[in-house]
Amino acid sequence: MAHHHHDHGGHGHSHLPAGAGDGTIIAAVAINFALTVAQVAGGYLADSTALIADGVHNLSDALALVLAFGARRLARRPPSPEMSFGWSRAEIVAAFVNYIALIAVSVWLAIEALGRLVEPPQVQAGLVMALAALALVIDLATAALVWRAARNSVNIRAAFLHNLADAGVSVAVILGGLMIWAFGWNIADPILTLLISGVILWHVVREISPIMRMLMLGAPPGTDHGAVEAALRGVSGVEDVHHIHLWQIDEHRIALSAHLVMRPQSDASAAIRGAKAMLRREFSVDHVTIESEWLGEPCGDLCHEHGH
Repeated sequence: MAHHHHDHGGHGHSHLPAGAGDGTIIAAVAINFALTVAQVAGGYLADSTALIADGVHNLSDALALVLAFGARRLARRPPSPEMSFGWSRAEIVAAFVNYIALIAVSVWLAIEALGRLVEPPQVQAGLVMALAALALVIDLATAALVWRAARNSVNIRAAFLHNLADAGVSVAVILGGLMIWAFGWNIADPILTLLISGVILWHVVREISPIMRMLMLGAPPGTDHGAVEAALRGVSGVEDVHHIHLWQIDEHRIALSAHLVMRPQSDASAAIRGAKAMLRREFSVDHVTIESEWLGEPCGDLCHEHGH
């Protein structure tokens, strides 16, 4: 008869303390919305796509913070029979949506800039530099506001990194304004817009991979599946192991399920307890479900037929 053992490790809730950093995140959202209005309006007045680009990027950051804040609140909801793992993956979904939105923004900016390369417009460099300097101060202030919350959440960290990238973009816009003011190089504006677009895309490509991995129920980065399998085979009384699934529930919790094939006369319960302790100690797996079956007994889940 098969034995089913579940070990949840006491991790039913989000690792974020309730209310941690909520007020600062709301303040950061308000500041970024105000900056967006100022930059987009100033960009149209100064005829600067680089300034509008910076403003739209700030809008995406403000919306990212709104989405991150909502997902963070949702992630605190406790598990239920309908949502047995809880709602912590809401933060992963929110981070993914934010990155997809950034890809759309960067493509739009590149198209706008390419259209202006042929005939660069006359840009009011003074207004561009003044608003970009204001943006730089606000970007750094926003990053400082959400820094503490970002340490424990991939979702908030995505928004935090956007603000740091924005600060770099604002520096670039200021330099572009200086070139236009000093040398009359109006072409610097669309070129900088293209660079901003490239920076956004580079940032997204770097950050979206671990998010995709979690959404696709992939094993944690750096995990050696072969080492996990070998360690399970090495547990006393275990003849074979199959049907191994290793995935991330969220950025803080790793789960594993497996079937252990036991030798005759072995102690299945002791083997499972030993396997769980080993998985926690050596691989930081804190949510384990193990089924045992005797050597020669057919697998109840038809796991061999499904390639496990």
